[in-house]
Amino acid sequence: MELDGILNWLFETGIAISIRENDWLFPMLESLHVLGVTVFLGSIIWVDLRILRFANNERRLQKFVNELLPITWLMFVVAVVTGFALFSSNAVNYAHNIFFQLKILFLSLAGLNMIVFHVWYHNRVLTDDLSYPSPLIGAEISNNSQFRDVIFKVSFWAYGRWSAVLSVVFWIFIIALGRWIGFSIQPTFSG
Repeated sequence: MELDGILNWLFETGIAISIRENDWLFPMLESLHVLGVTVFLGSIIWVDLRILRFANNERRLQKFVNELLPITWLMFVVAVVTGFALFSSNAVNYAHNIFFQLKILFLSLAGLNMIVFHVWYHNRVLTDDLSYPSPLIGAEISNNSQFRDVIFKVSFWAYGRWSAVLSVVFWIFIIALGRWIGFSIQPTFSG
C-alpha cells in the first residue's frame, strides 16, 4: 500500500472524523498538545542548560535529571498521542506540508542526538559533574584553575556537551516549524 493510501485510511478512521467534525475536540487536543510539548521541552532545556552549566549548578546533574524524568516522559506521551490524533484529522495535507516534513526531520535528529548522547556521553558528563564545578559561569575552582579551565574547554566536545547545544538548536527549529504548520496547512472538512 502506498503512503497516500495509508494516510487516506487514517484520515477516514472514526477518531479522525470525530476530531474534524466536533467543534471542541480539535482545539482541546491542540491545547493538550501545546501543554505537553511545553512541559516536555521545558524539562529538556533545563537539563541541557544544566549540562552546559548555565543553570542549576548547585544541584547534582543526576539528581536533577531523576527529578525531571517522570514528568518529561509523561509529557512526551501526551505530546505524541495528541500530536498523532491531530495529524490523523488531516493526514494527507500534513504529510505533504514542507513545514511538517521539516519538523519530523528535526524530531528525528533530536531523537538521534539523544540516543548518541546517552550511549556515548551520559556517564562521562555525570562523572565530570561530580568533580568539576561550573566553569562557564565563573564559579571558583581549585588551585589549578587555569589548567582545569583549559581542560574543560577541550573536554567540552569530548564529553558530549555539544549534544546539549544541538538539542537546544533542534528544539528551537521544531517549535518554530510546528507553529508554521498551523499557518500553512489548509483545513480539511469531511462532508
